[in-house]
Amino acid sequence: MNLEQDWEAIPPADKDLAALLAKGIPKQPSKDPLQKVKRNLLYNSIIGFCICIMYIVVITKFPVWEVLLCIGIVLAFTLWASIKALLLFKSINNVASDNTLLQEMKKHYATLTVWMKMQQQVALFIYPVSAAGGFMIGGSIGAGRTIDEIMQKPVIVIAMVITIILLIPPCYYLAKWMNKKAFGNYVQQLKQNIDALENEQ
Repeated sequence: MNLEQDWEAIPPADKDLAALLAKGIPKQPSKDPLQKVKRNLLYNSIIGFCICIMYIVVITKFPVWEVLLCIGIVLAFTLWASIKALLLFKSINNVASDNTLLQEMKKHYATLTVWMKMQQQVALFIYPVSAAGGFMIGGSIGAGRTIDEIMQKPVIVIAMVITIILLIPPCYYLAKWMNKKAFGNYVQQLKQNIDALENEQ
């Protein structure tokens, strides 16, 4: 007999106390880190799909091969990341009937950790492409000329290369920080829960 059964077996001596116990204790909001990760995965995918629409608008506004190449690559990455986040969101709902709680937690922890690392690694190659596309579009709008016209000047090409070099490190660490805020802390909590369960065994 466990503690809860022992407690229920004690006859209440007070009618008011019995009525209070019958109502039960109000449930606190869920602190399950997996639920927080699941919520943020859904937000991540929705925002990603919205950004994809914005990229499509940019491509239609600047139908030149440079923009099609740069923004197209970034669009493909954003779409991939959004779909992957949505698939991860759905996978958290699917629990294997033959798995224990500990096995399920380990499975989700491993999947989320690999996903976060992969996103950061792939994004590191996407940032230069994104910066180049943004530089060309901004330069074209600022100068009031076509992208082909402004990119014929060597000084513009040099400026673009310098801009890319300067932007990559802060963008990478900003993205890493945002990833940690959205998922990292909750994944770490999940790992702590796994360790606690393993220590009980």
